[in-house]
Amino acid sequence: MSNDELTFFEKTLGTLYRPRVVFNSIDEDDMTKGLIIMIVMVLLAAYSSMIYMGKIPLSALSPQLEGVDVTQFERNMGILAGIGTGITIIIGWLASTFLLHGVGRISGGGGTIKRFLAMHGFASIPSLLNQFIRVVDALVMDSDSLTSYFLTYQNIESKALKALLGTNLFNLWGLATLALLVFAIEENYKVNKTRAILITLFPSLIYFLFNYIIG
Repeated sequence: MSNDELTFFEKTLGTLYRPRVVFNSIDEDDMTKGLIIMIVMVLLAAYSSMIYMGKIPLSALSPQLEGVDVTQFERNMGILAGIGTGITIIIGWLASTFLLHGVGRISGGGGTIKRFLAMHGFASIPSLLNQFIRVVDALVMDSDSLTSYFLTYQNIESKALKALLGTNLFNLWGLATLALLVFAIEENYKVNKTRAILITLFPSLIYFLFNYIIG
């Protein structure tokens, strides 16, 4: 299938219901489009984090500051959280892209990094939709509910459970992104499905071990 048979909109929407056709149509010229999808996802994630953290009292994050006037810092806390989230996602996305590419090539595949960058961008469509929903949720959720949710997460005692939740595998959007990556890796590196699944899960395993060690 030639690349010009599908428009950007058709490829974006098509990843959700005919991913094999879409990834077959993607080539290196689509890298910029894939990066645009990733950048929009990052901006939405940063904005939702900014709103979330702006609604959580600093005293809930650091109980030892109870009674201390931290009004000025609270005004900037949301912005700092948004910047931190954006940087973290960009680094993680790029690191996982190059890690997947390296493992794919080691596994005998011959795909290019430019094409896989494009594919990874389109595979991030479910994550982009998730971040859009998070923005809406952040805007409508009240401060007390956010604080309660944050404290519940912070009070999880199991390091393994916290590390597992941190991999983002146990929600619809994370699983959908992983499924799309399997199609992308199959197409770009010409490996079978079993090998594509193992390659796709490799960065998540690394992230789980990292979270577990530092948790």
